[in-house]
Amino acid sequence: MSDYVLLVFEGEKTEPKIFKSLQTHYFNNAQSTVIRATYDAEIYQLWRQVAGEEHLDLVEEIRNRNDKNTKALAGIKRDQVSQIFLFFDYDGHATSASDEAIAKMLSYFNNENNNGKLYISYPMVEAFKHIKRATNFRETTYEITKGKKYKNHVDSSTDFPDIRKFNKSSWNYIILENCKKANLLVRGVYRKPSFRKVLENLKQEKIFDGQRKHHIIPHGQVAVLSAFPFFIIEYFGENAYSQI
Repeated sequence: MSDYVLLVFEGEKTEPKIFKSLQTHYFNNAQSTVIRATYDAEIYQLWRQVAGEEHLDLVEEIRNRNDKNTKALAGIKRDQVSQIFLFFDYDGHATSASDEAIAKMLSYFNNENNNGKLYISYPMVEAFKHIKRATNFRETTYEITKGKKYKNHVDSSTDFPDIRKFNKSSWNYIILENCKKANLLVRGVYRKPSFRKVLENLKQEKIFDGQRKHHIIPHGQVAVLSAFPFFIIEYFGENAYSQI
């Protein structure tokens, strides 16, 4: 039986470029077949569907979302998909935004071998390139109410404008900066955490708790963080992390 890994992205604009880069630099020697699909809606719509269906078959739901997904998953049964990873934006500016829903989703989607594992970008997917070496990434935040302007803001605030030009060094720098920042958010220490600390303390639930405690509730902002560094570390393990 074939072993498939399903990566579900929120959108269809930036995410395919990220997927291609991940394939090139990380999945090129993977034993499993990796499939990309999109949900084509924000995270809060996904939660309404999950909450409304007691036994949601996520693979079937994703398969039926659009024609591209149907083609990508053609002939693949649910039990052939061994792992599911979901990548969504926090999108706190959305009219349906709900921190309660985010907390419930992180609890529900917490196992890639079962319901799937959710990774969240703050404030949205473009956070992966929202880094300038001349600026202290530690202090980089964004106001939640200005979410619709975020994409344009990032375009003028990055040293990594074109993901097509990313190499392993680019990803390593981004991973390191995001790990240090998450470590500060969760543990109060701005430095590269050990691999064990990443797995134990820098989980998505704890990162969200840190965002709420230090940024969302008191200041109406989020600390800019990308979902992808934590996926890369957790999926590819200590060997990949030791190279950073």
